[in-house]
Amino acid sequence: MAWITTTPPEAAGPELLAVYQAVYALYPADYGAPVPALARPDGGSESIVAAHSLIPEAMRHMMSGLAAAIQPSVVSSQNACFY
Repeated sequence: MAWITTTPPEAAGPELLAVYQAVYALYPADYGAPVPALARPDGGSESIVAAHSLIPEAMRHMMSGLAAAIQPSVVSSQNACFY
């Protein structure tokens, strides 16, 4: 659990919400599925993206770079997969 105050997408204002949406649009679709191990008792979930919500532009740059690095073709290339 993050020890800093975070703003989840459902509580974000228009500017921060736009950053969340832009970042999430870059990730593979299967990353949108909830992960039970990250569920909190209050119904929310832990999120490395939300941990960057205090500085939206840092979130945009950091998470966009990560999204580019985890694209299936990049991962396959780095792992020398033949497909």
